[in-house]
Amino acid sequence: MTAPIHGVDHLQVVARDLEMAKRTWARLGFTLTPRGRHQGRGTGNYCIMLNEGYIELIGIVDEKADTRNLERHLAIGPGAIGLAFGSADPEAAASLLAREGYRPVGPTDLARGIELKEGEQLLRFRLVNPADGTVPGFRAFVCHHTTPALTRRPEWVRHANESIAVERYTIAAAEPGPVVELFQRWFGKHAVDTVCRHPVVDTGREAIEIVPPASLASRFPGVEAQATRPLPCIVALTLRVSDIKRTRAALESTGVDPKPGPKETLIVHADEATGVIVSFVGG
Repeated sequence: MTAPIHGVDHLQVVARDLEMAKRTWARLGFTLTPRGRHQGRGTGNYCIMLNEGYIELIGIVDEKADTRNLERHLAIGPGAIGLAFGSADPEAAASLLAREGYRPVGPTDLARGIELKEGEQLLRFRLVNPADGTVPGFRAFVCHHTTPALTRRPEWVRHANESIAVERYTIAAAEPGPVVELFQRWFGKHAVDTVCRHPVVDTGREAIEIVPPASLASRFPGVEAQATRPLPCIVALTLRVSDIKRTRAALESTGVDPKPGPKETLIVHADEATGVIVSFVGG
């Protein structure tokens, strides 16, 4: 039986200036989708689509409309603010969250309009949001795509830096207990390895590691890695690439200076990626 919640659908990265964020990530060798606008809200985005999962650069485009409290996140600064988890059955996901005491809202419908050569297309989703204050530190919600064929085009998943998919997300937490409990309740106790040095969550696709802030410098050498948001927070993502040599060439061609990490890994400072440490690892 398919689990109600599986994998990370996308990472949310908040930015004050969406156009600058677009240029920042394009400089890292990513292809970005056309700009989107959430229907009935004051938020817009650019997305970086991968073979599995994607990165959402989100910002405010109309301060008079519903901004989903992005002002609070922007007051801290740019960076990773949330993880949206995938579900083939949002009703079942809502039932799971209700049983676990997260008092969810939804499933609710959301649409995002994007301008294409053939005209505007509406991408549609169903969302399940836990009640405010029930998730420690960062945003966590469920996202189901009802128009998946419109979400990913072949030209959007081809990147000069050879990125294929997310290998791992890194969360910094002074006290891992509440974050571990969150993922045990959403994915099951079997999904969280607490025997290893730092807890690691198996989402069914990528991993989520939970590390103390003091371990970030050794985990991401050469980029002055630190948590810049209130703990617990998402500090980094590690992307799997098809050819690490081509990744380095793509980064260096635009003036980015990646630092070598363990094995076949290249690490980019958060200042060069809208407040997020980005690590590339050979496949």
